[in-house]
Amino acid sequence: LKSKRVMAELNPFAAEKGSTDKAAAQKRKAERVKASKEHNKKHKKGDETFYKTLMKAFAAKAAESEKKDEEDDKEDDKEDDA
Repeated sequence: LKSKRVMAELNPFAAEKGSTDKAAAQKRKAERVKASKEHNKKHKKGDETFYKTLMKAFAAKAAESEKKDEEDDKEDDKEDDA
């Protein structure tokens, strides 16, 4: 509703709710953000990040696949020579 007067008639507690909850919500958010930053500083550095771990797995698999392709090419060359 756009009219605060009508809103107050329909829901008398609507005006009270916003002012008290806002400060508490900001405090909870600040605590949550602080905890998140501390966690990230401790656990999300170096080679242990999700992206870097994921890329290591793909690099290993790509190297394995490339090695297999080279072996297949060598076998094909041997068959062609025979």
